[in-house]
Amino acid sequence: MAVASPRPDELSFEGCIALLGRIPGLEPGARVEAIERLLRVPNPAVRGAALRVGAAFLSDDQLVSYLRNEADDVLRSAGLEMLKIRGDRSFALAVSLLQDRDSDVVLQALQLLDHLKNPRGLQPLRRALQHGHPNVVQAAIVAIGHLGDARAVKDLLEFLTADPWLQVAAVQALGDARSPAAVRPLERLLSDPVLAPLAAEALGRIGGARAFGALSRVWLRFDHKLESESVLTLLAHVLEGLPRFPKPVLGLRAALSVELSSPIRAHRIAAARSLLAMGPGAEDPRALAAVAAAEPDPASLPVCLARRKDLIRYLLTQRGVLAGWGFLLAARCPKAVPIRTLARALGEAEDPELFGPVMQALSRLRDPLLGPPVLDYYLRLSAEARTSLARLLRRHRHALRSALRNRRDVDAEVRLVLSALLGAPAREVVAALSRLSDQNRAVVISQLSHSRAIMRRLPWREWLAREPARYGRLAAQVAVNVGLRELTPFLRALAEREPTPELLRALGELGDPESVPVLVSVLGRRDPALLPYVLTGLGRIGGAEARRALREAAASLEARDARIAYRALSSCATADDLPFFRQVSGHSDWYVRLACAEVLGRVGRPGDRAVLLQLAADPNPTVAHEARAFLGR
Repeated sequence: MAVASPRPDELSFEGCIALLGRIPGLEPGARVEAIERLLRVPNPAVRGAALRVGAAFLSDDQLVSYLRNEADDVLRSAGLEMLKIRGDRSFALAVSLLQDRDSDVVLQALQLLDHLKNPRGLQPLRRALQHGHPNVVQAAIVAIGHLGDARAVKDLLEFLTADPWLQVAAVQALGDARSPAAVRPLERLLSDPVLAPLAAEALGRIGGARAFGALSRVWLRFDHKLESESVLTLLAHVLEGLPRFPKPVLGLRAALSVELSSPIRAHRIAAARSLLAMGPGAEDPRALAAVAAAEPDPASLPVCLARRKDLIRYLLTQRGVLAGWGFLLAARCPKAVPIRTLARALGEAEDPELFGPVMQALSRLRDPLLGPPVLDYYLRLSAEARTSLARLLRRHRHALRSALRNRRDVDAEVRLVLSALLGAPAREVVAALSRLSDQNRAVVISQLSHSRAIMRRLPWREWLAREPARYGRLAAQVAVNVGLRELTPFLRALAEREPTPELLRALGELGDPESVPVLVSVLGRRDPALLPYVLTGLGRIGGAEARRALREAAASLEARDARIAYRALSSCATADDLPFFRQVSGHSDWYVRLACAEVLGRVGRPGDRAVLLQLAADPNPTVAHEARAFLGR
């Protein structure tokens, strides 16, 4: 079957997509011709799709011929890219090509092995170190380093005295191999004016006590002048990675302390991190201040403090960022926490940014002394934050119950919520709820809406009949939170009379098929405030009627709501929806094409592979990735 041959620049995007779809059905020769033509199209999406199709359909011999094609750089690079796309299926071919007489082909084979990073490649790569061409040897060194196998360190060390081109590759590879055996040879290069920065970086990647000793010695030996910022930063990095505090290095702490006053910000920060990672010292307050100035995030503990449980007491007596780190360290090392200090810190924790660290600390600690401060902290929080803290209250329930009994300034509603969260019997909570006014009752229920034991005992039918406006939203929230499906008929009736976002969302979340006519009826109103909830609900419920309504909505709504309709339909689509999605696979909106790729890949038929190939060449990377994922299965 012949293929028409317009010049590459004459192929439109649509023409390229059409040709891609035809490739699987072409004869082998025509298939090669089509792929080669598409590889020359400047559109990167088209070329990427052509590479993937070529990787799937072209033979090994064809791809090797591309590697040998010195006259055509496009095909030569494409051959290597297609072999990379094949992954480990290309491994055996790559190893065999290491014996090729053409050094350029060997070089490409090494690049392929480097990409694959298959551990089985170590021995073939070691043999490639004996090749006569320096570019080949350099590529083999780099590939060995990327394998990260310490068994090759001895081979790599021999190249530290070779030509500069190979020396640089060996230093980088030794860093990638991360073997302590390479520390001493690399340390000797720290006095080399050319290789010193690379050797220092390699030591930083290797890490460990030996690398720490090497970096600290060279920094002290050269009076802190040798690439000071780089070496200091690497020193901090290595120290933070040690499993325990290092042995003291004479003069290092004093020299780092001087750097805390450096006019160069990077020096101050690196010195501070190093000092804190080395263990307790008189410089700790200054070092903490320097790190806090550089990383003012109380919810993220700096790595240099990971082992500093000795600082918990000090940090908890501070404010802001340092206090947050104190709570985080307390969570990390609960046995080292001075409870009275923590209780005082909790009483002073006013900053909203401390909420996360406080939550982490309270999730790991439990002590009777924490009852009053935890109660005070809870009472200071907003309603939303109280809900987030609620799950931790049971951990401290004994201390909190005692603290609550001793407090007379707690509102009845708050007291009831706390009692329920702390494990009061459901029947007692329900009885107390019945004595509250409707307004206060609603406030309490909204905070206890995840308690199935309490919610299922409440007289919802009576309340919904008496005050549907007040209790409808609450009932919807409760039904979703605890799966109270017996409320569905009441919610459906309310939504039919007066739909609200909360009611419509609940009907969808509950997956109630009988609610579909109600949702379709509301959909007909085209109310912009309700459309997202109706469409999403129909997608959650699914079924023939829901899918029919979603297809009509997707075809008729404005762009924003049409997107929601397509996404909802894609979540419940069946084979009956395939014609609809095939028809819109070329839609101008990438979000719609993404839904097409998902449906055609999930429930599509063999004939839909051609459409997926088109979507795999989509200019939008998200669409292309989704289509490729299904094609690769």
